[in-house]
Amino acid sequence: MIRAVLFDLDGTLLGNDMDRFMPAYFDCLQKFVAPHDPSETFLSALLIAVREAIRRPDPRRTVWERFMEAFERETRRSRDFWIPIFERFYGEAFPSLRALTAPRVEARLLVERARARGLRIAVATNPVFPEVAIRQRLEWAGLGDIPFDWVTTMENMHFTKPWPEYYLEVASHLQVAPEACGMIGNDWEQDIEPARKVGMRTFWVCEGEDGWSWRNQGDLGRALQWLEDLR
Repeated sequence: MIRAVLFDLDGTLLGNDMDRFMPAYFDCLQKFVAPHDPSETFLSALLIAVREAIRRPDPRRTVWERFMEAFERETRRSRDFWIPIFERFYGEAFPSLRALTAPRVEARLLVERARARGLRIAVATNPVFPEVAIRQRLEWAGLGDIPFDWVTTMENMHFTKPWPEYYLEVASHLQVAPEACGMIGNDWEQDIEPARKVGMRTFWVCEGEDGWSWRNQGDLGRALQWLEDLR
């Protein structure tokens, strides 16, 4: 019996083309950091640290801890130097990126329906952003007031997508067996394949003719019907 639903954020609950958003994000961050650290190696150090956090999971250390360890090494500066800068960036500059995103009316209907059914609900976004950035994007999606049972962030997760262990970790936090979870996401390799590997039922959010070929794929309106049919 279904007991929980996991929702991807970008491209699913929030209209956000990550191929456009991420270059703008990196550009915005680099410009903000430049007065504090004019080094031209900042962005490469950031990307190396993110890749290490993704590719070298450790169940004893969070994604944030692995990222900061690598980032300190690559920049030769301590987290005491970087954390205040990052905090200011997410408070002052990151909100400008909201213009690249758009809320989806169907997303709120979908989440509220899952809640009304008594299901546990989680925001299962790839935890390569700190909590402050993910909470802001939930606000942009019009979902900031929803009492989610779990929201994945760099600070509270040990695995990232597409590791199947990421989905097992979310299910563990929800205190629900993976076989009793549904996953709704727009990225086949990041959301659908690994969730299926651990036994979750999945809905692939996709557009176009192919999106209407099967019961468990399509737009958010179809996802709502899939949710209604889940037992």
